[in-house]
Amino acid sequence: KYYGRKGLGRRVDQKVDQLEAFVEEVRRRGRADGSFALACKPWLFNVNFFYFPPRIRRILEARGIATTRATHDNDAVNEGESENDDFIEIPDDIAQDMSNVSVLLKLRLHEAGEMIIPYQPLNNQKADCFRLVLAGKKDIGINDIRHILDTMDKYGNDL
Repeated sequence: KYYGRKGLGRRVDQKVDQLEAFVEEVRRRGRADGSFALACKPWLFNVNFFYFPPRIRRILEARGIATTRATHDNDAVNEGESENDDFIEIPDDIAQDMSNVSVLLKLRLHEAGEMIIPYQPLNNQKADCFRLVLAGKKDIGINDIRHILDTMDKYGNDL
């Protein structure tokens, strides 16, 4: 009743557009330097993603694991491919390290008063990933999206 049917439809469309913009920025940064990657296919106003500090990027690269693998532009699953083919499988020892990075980065961001962004495990991943939920009245634009990712990189760069 608050927005009306058309108003609610516009709000949903705005959130979908904001989610797509966030996903594209994660992919763009992944292609550029491997710092971010999607952890799974985005779903209903949720984006699950990894932040890879430079140290972890170097370890993955040395093992031949490209963090840019999860940056494909097409979410469609082609015949013969699994829905998870575009997403990085993180080895067990690095997954534990990534979980520690998630805890420390979340704590740093919170203590600095920058943001509270949750992390969580996913069924298809052993490492914890960050989760952004786009809900509520607050709209986020590209500057907000860039601020979120820039701030994560600033506070997590040495982990």
